[in-house]
Amino acid sequence: MVIEELRRADRFTAVDPIAGTFGAADASVLNLSISGAQITHSQPIRIGTVARLAFGRGEAVVTAQARVLWSHVAPSAGGKLVYRSGLKLEGVDPQYALALNTLIRSGEIRQDLDSMDRKRKREEEREEKKKSGPKMIPMSEPPPA
Repeated sequence: MVIEELRRADRFTAVDPIAGTFGAADASVLNLSISGAQITHSQPIRIGTVARLAFGRGEAVVTAQARVLWSHVAPSAGGKLVYRSGLKLEGVDPQYALALNTLIRSGEIRQDLDSMDRKRKREEEREEKKKSGPKMIPMSEPPPA
């Protein structure tokens, strides 16, 4: 299976989720790059929504306009369901790059070197699941007429 790398920039994972907001919603930043970010949030946000992403840690304060490209429900570490969304940053200014650099130097984020391997593994698992087809459950008695 070939998974094409379409990312234009390195991706960085937050050592601990970084608290912030996307529009009026509270959000946590999970990973980011120079052109996008992945967040979790408790309420649904429509795909295509454009809002201000804001977060900070230490000296690094980030505000950037972003658009939701994808969103789905995902389990959180505490077992409750949250939404995980991918954002594309629009009109990134040099201050964003400086803040990203500050987060790297302070150890708050680190380069994610195996995200493509994880993606490839998920795709392989999906293919295996498709190949196995629906499971037939034998009935112990014929259904009532």
